[in-house]
Amino acid sequence: MSDVVLSLGNVAFRDMEVPEKIRFGGRQRLAVQNIIGGGRVVGALGLDDGEISFSGIFSGQDAAARAQLLDIARAQGSEMPLVWGGFYYLVIISSFVAEYRRPNLIPFALTCVVVSDPLADVAAALPVATLIGNDIVAATGFSGQAGQVLAGTSLAALAAAQAGIAGAMGNAGTALGAAGAALAGAATIVAGVNALTQINARSGQLAGLAGMSGYVNRAVVNSALEAV
Repeated sequence: MSDVVLSLGNVAFRDMEVPEKIRFGGRQRLAVQNIIGGGRVVGALGLDDGEISFSGIFSGQDAAARAQLLDIARAQGSEMPLVWGGFYYLVIISSFVAEYRRPNLIPFALTCVVVSDPLADVAAALPVATLIGNDIVAATGFSGQAGQVLAGTSLAALAAAQAGIAGAMGNAGTALGAAGAALAGAATIVAGVNALTQINARSGQLAGLAGMSGYVNRAVVNSALEAV
């Protein structure tokens, strides 16, 4: 499994699904008034976040099922969290394109429009201790979906949580692979539906663990900085 943890909605990306790069950023809207005789007055009007885009390759027995999950999310047009590393955005999928080559090999590319960047609104104005507290609260919000509970807010407890989340992600990934194999070998409709249910459940758990991991990782970094 890749060291990069990436989730979109209830879909956690793994292996070749994790992109080599993710484009993000945007512009600052500016009102520029050029003054006669030289000089100018520039007023900042606010953020204009650009689109976030990336691509990868769905592989494995559940490749088609996972591609369909994203296509369904595109069709629904609802807001969903996009999380990786220390980044967190609320986005809507504006474009999802997949190329069905084989049942276990489906390249894809997707583009998300940023609805809001919750972290940018508060990060610059808050002290480190508050940022750590907010990250722990946000990470705890994923506990139900991730099936993982945070115990303690000390640097040692957060480091232990990092290890626990990494182990849980490995177990969930193994279970997801097994569900994909079960779907491929399903002999009846009922068996196929059960396998899809497991795929959705494990994908949701991986996404929850990915979201929790991003916040815990950043809390650990900030805790170490605060301790210096």
